[in-house]
Parts: sequence; structure tokens; C-alpha cells
Amino acid sequence: MTQHVPMSRTGLAATAFGVPPTELVTAVCAFRSRPVPGPGLAAQLVDRTFTALDQVPLDVRFYVHDLQDTAEKWPALPITLPPTPWQAATLVDDLAALVTGLSAAELHDAAEGMALTRGEVCLAYQEPVLARGWADDDDPLPDAATPPRSRRAREAELLRMFDHVAPHDWDPEQTGAVRKALLVRLAGLGDALLRVSALPPAPLDWQAGGGRLTARMPVPGAPHPLEARVAAEPVDPHPFTSWDDPVWGSTERAASRECWRWSVGWRSANGAFHTDVRSTEVSPAAARFGAEQTLAAYAAKAQTVRQLLRYRLLVPRQPDTLAMSDPAALVLGLRSLLEAVCAEYRTEANHLRSATGWRVVPHQDENKEHGLVAILLDDCSLPCPELGDPANTADPADGAFEDFLRSHAVILTPPARAYLAGLSQAGPGELPLRRRHEAAIRAVFAVSGETADLLAADTGPLPDHMAWIDLLDVAALEDFLVATEPDQTP
Repeated sequence: MTQHVPMSRTGLAATAFGVPPTELVTAVCAFRSRPVPGPGLAAQLVDRTFTALDQVPLDVRFYVHDLQDTAEKWPALPITLPPTPWQAATLVDDLAALVTGLSAAELHDAAEGMALTRGEVCLAYQEPVLARGWADDDDPLPDAATPPRSRRAREAELLRMFDHVAPHDWDPEQTGAVRKALLVRLAGLGDALLRVSALPPAPLDWQAGGGRLTARMPVPGAPHPLEARVAAEPVDPHPFTSWDDPVWGSTERAASRECWRWSVGWRSANGAFHTDVRSTEVSPAAARFGAEQTLAAYAAKAQTVRQLLRYRLLVPRQPDTLAMSDPAALVLGLRSLLEAVCAEYRTEANHLRSATGWRVVPHQDENKEHGLVAILLDDCSLPCPELGDPANTADPADGAFEDFLRSHAVILTPPARAYLAGLSQAGPGELPLRRRHEAAIRAVFAVSGETADLLAADTGPLPDHMAWIDLLDVAALEDFLVATEPDQTP
């Protein structure tokens, strides 16, 4: 019987990058926007790094991340909650062992082969006391009476010495800085390897145009496909013009300062693209990877995905079939609406609305300004009709309006439905919030059935000293909401 051997981390990464294993190092370096290491010791260190990472057990590979951040703090290790597996927490120690025993001459050769930059060396620079993890045990501690120099001055001096001092004459500070910079570079390449190998490939058909790359993924039941975008963003040059130049070797291998932004979202009824999530990366390959993985994750949970700021479902529901058992269902009760109304009362009190008042429809006008109902729904983190939606001009009492909400899995309680419908009963145009609120509360009171029971179920029990009619007054309403605020004590 043939034993199944799990694919190595390098094999997984090569598959994800779509390259043969022999081209993996080149692909990882491009992912991190770093030069490919030259032959000799530099290439050996990268190979050994990848070999060390191949030992990471599959069940903890998702916990191993930010190796570069940990390397920047080495020899101290960050404390995480919950604690990461010991294999992940000590992995940077394994990478540090690759460079700890190197002589100054070997460090020079490795740094030149990796095209280590002047900036990387300066950022890796540490005060002598903190750098003793790299120094010999008999290195003297700095004289406490010696006046401290500024960090920038010490960094500049460090680089000047590299320009004129041979490796065998480096002092412990210089040696420690190069070692640390090498460790951080190797850890950064390791981050890329683990990141790509930990997730399955999710390639998209990218199309270039308009100064960016665009890819789309149709989703069953969604009126618009998921969409990903990748575009370069301008990056200001570093104020120190030589910061990105290699410490040794040709400036032709200087590190490029790049920033690539990716975004994922989908379009609205009027065709406008709405970004749901975005981030930046140091290379187009990394940006495409981030967008591809995000799109794949969204598609896998498409039935429950809501946009971050618009709260709309990627896959709308049929209003007449929406059930409370729907995993995306949200219930809007009267209490949430009253809390939102109080928040808007404060806005009006601050004179932000004193000159205009509050309209009900359209829910969004040509200037993208929202009406009162749309504002209250947004305050409750719920979707509201917009330009291009058939429900944008629907009165809250109309079935088309509630159908819009139900299509995005929002269920209204009877008092909430009555309150929203009552907001327009105060009259057309722009009116003070007090008048619209009073009309809405009266509409709630007019709901047939056991009104008090419905209200208590929706808002909480009425205090003994209050009557429901008191909620017409905003001051009494705020007192009621405070007095009946649910206890948050665990």
C-alpha cells in the first residue's frame, strides 16, 4: 500500500504561484518585492529558510504569520492571546540560528547576495545593550557616563563605517545590525511562503484597463458578480535618497518602493462599484493574491455576506419566502428605531437640521442625501433604498418598501412597521423631527390588538411612573430608554 505523503510547504506554494518548484524563490521574492538572491551563501540561506518552514505542522500553519514582525523584535518574542502553538512561537529562533554563527565576512557576502538595503540595516540597528543577543559574551557594555547620541546620527555613522571599514574590522553594533537585517529579510520571505502555501489557489481572470486590473466572479442568485480591483498607488520616495540602495553591490538591484491597493465589492442597481474590503500590498502579485483569496472567501459564504457599510446582501432573498430561520435574517424592533430617533434629535438640537427639517421620500435624492427613514435604518446598521432601487420613492407604508427590506433579510416587528409607516403621516416635505416622531408613535398606538403587550415585547416594560403616551415627548423617551436599558452584566 502506497503511503500518502503530504505536499511540502514549498510544493504547496509553488502550486499556488503556478510555477515549478525551481522557480519558487523567484516567485516569492517578486511577491515580497525583493531582489532574487544571488548564488552562494544568500541562496543557501533562503533554501534553508524554506526547509525550516517546511517543518511547520499543517495544523498550525495558519497560526504562523507575521514572522517579520517577530524577527524585528527578536530575541524577544511577542505574547499573543490566545497563545500560539509553540512551533509558531519559536520558529523565528530557528531562522535566527541560520545567521547567528556567520562570521562578519559571511554576513557581508550574504548581505550583498540578498541586496540588503541601507534602510534595512538602519531599521535593524539596535542599541548595544539590546544587541547583546548577537554579540560575543565578552563584549563590554557601553559606559554609562558616555552621553547618548541620537538614533539618526548613530544610523548615519553606522552606514558611513560600512562604506569604509572591512568586515573583519566591524564592531559588534555593525555585525549585529547586518545579522538582524538578514534575519528580518529571511522572515519576510518566509511570511510570503507560508501565506501562499496556507491557502488553496484561487486564480481569477484578470483584465487590464483604465489603469487597473479587474476580475469578476459570478455568484448564483446575485444580481451582480463579485468584483476585485488591483491598482498601483503613488509612493513618495524615501527622504533619505540612498535608503533603498543596497549596502553593497550594484544599485541596479535597489529595492523598489511600490504600493498596490486591492479592493473587493459589488455594484449597486445604478451600476456604481461599492468597495466592501480593501488593503495594500508591496507587489502586484501580493495584491492579486489578497483579492483572489478574499473573493473566494466571500463566494464560499455568499448566502450570508453583507456589505460592510451598505448592509446589503450579496444574494437577495425572495420577499415572500423569507423566514426567521434564514441564517442572514435580522429583526428590526421599535426600540432600535427609538434609539436612532433620539440620536437624530441630538443632531437636530445641535442645529445641524434646524434650517431644513426631515423628509421621508425619496430615501436618497440626486445629491445622495438620505431621508429620515433611510437615516434611521442606517443608524440601525440596516440597508436602505438608494437611487436606482424601485423602492427609493416608496412610502414606508407601501409593500414595495417592506419588500426591499425583506429582500435583504430584514424582518420588521409590527410596532416597528407601524412606526416607519407613521413617519410620513405627519405630512409631505421637510418637517421637524418632533412632528414626525409624534405621528409615528400615534400610528404605533393605533395598531390593533394588545398594543401594550406588543410595545413591551418590542421596547421593554414600561416603568411604573410612565404611560405609553409619554413617549411622544423626546425627553421622556430618552428617560424611558435609559431606565429600560438591558443589563449588560454577564
